Amino acid sequence: MDRRCSQTSKKTLSSLFVALSLMALPVTAEPTKSLETHHALMGQILSANQQTPLSGFALHVIVDDGHAFSTAKQSKENAPQVINPNSLFRIASVTKTFTAATVLRLHEEGKLSLDTTLDKLISDDFFALLESDGYALDKITIKQVLSHTAGLYDHAQSDQYLAGIMANPQQDITMREQIKGCVEWGDPVGKPGERFSYSDTGYVLLGHIIERVTDLPLPEAVRQYLSFDKNQIENVIWERGDTVAVDESRRVHQYLHGTDTFNWSPTVDLYGGGGLVASPIGMAKFYQALFSGKVFKHPETLTLMLSDTGLPADSPYRLGVFAKDYNGTLVYQHGGFWGTLVMYEPTTQVVVAGAVTQQKDYAQLEKVMSGYLILQAKSAL
Repeated sequence: MDRRCSQTSKKTLSSLFVALSLMALPVTAEPTKSLETHHALMGQILSANQQTPLSGFALHVIVDDGHAFSTAKQSKENAPQVINPNSLFRIASVTKTFTAATVLRLHEEGKLSLDTTLDKLISDDFFALLESDGYALDKITIKQVLSHTAGLYDHAQSDQYLAGIMANPQQDITMREQIKGCVEWGDPVGKPGERFSYSDTGYVLLGHIIERVTDLPLPEAVRQYLSFDKNQIENVIWERGDTVAVDESRRVHQYLHGTDTFNWSPTVDLYGGGGLVASPIGMAKFYQALFSGKVFKHPETLTLMLSDTGLPADSPYRLGVFAKDYNGTLVYQHGGFWGTLVMYEPTTQVVVAGAVTQQKDYAQLEKVMSGYLILQAKSAL
């Protein structure tokens, strides 16, 4: 990934701070002192990163159930389209938290055990494909797939998959073709439970399993089991197969190495490892609902999701989220390939979600968001 960012002029930086003030969208009419403090902290972070500014972005912060604010910056590449925190972005792997939470809801309902092995859950076709490549499907558990410790090769990181997409980005790719790619382009990367190795293929299999267990299309199952309506999770939509249509006029043009990917087929990343289109506000609301106990029926399920029990000692991943340490501040998070990221800091219970228009700006987005959470966590001590 190209980490280089162009410098901004003082005039542009000044405009950014004006935007920060004018575009803040507090949930309540009278911002509390705490909310004003959060505004100031975000301003400090944006100021500190003026040498490598984000080309275009949208951020949403939830301080608690009653207070939130947003900010955004227009991107010249996206003009005249306006970028704001209600704009819709392809969120790619941030989808994995939604998929994992649905699996855990099925676990709560007694419809799926995390100790169940893949041989008992996947179709005969997928079983035959994976078995032909030496996968011990009677040893790989749902928990291992959720935690990326199943030893599954990642089709999405293969040179062949990327070359195929670049050659014909509008061509649809089926779930089976992705599973077949896992088999043909790589081999098992370890024994079940042996080590962490990120795999989109694993989450495609989880999407497949959710559909088989619930007898519902994946988009409908996720909406139902995560209680989108009850939890007011809006502007989070599966790009295909959902009961809610994506408003294409609000979907942002996202750029990869200068190439507009707006018209690329959503099947590049659709079946559970990705597939959702969402706004920063929508991502933030889901994480706030998840970590405040509104998604799961039992508190123990969230504890299970975040536990490292039974995982390799050096694994950075739990069950659907990364656990990262930023200078002593623990953050639960997930990022997406196109430049989306959502974070939760458990000490202050603050959620931050963001998206950039240029994929190359992802590292800087992470720096801004984590820097903000570090500052606000320290200020709370």
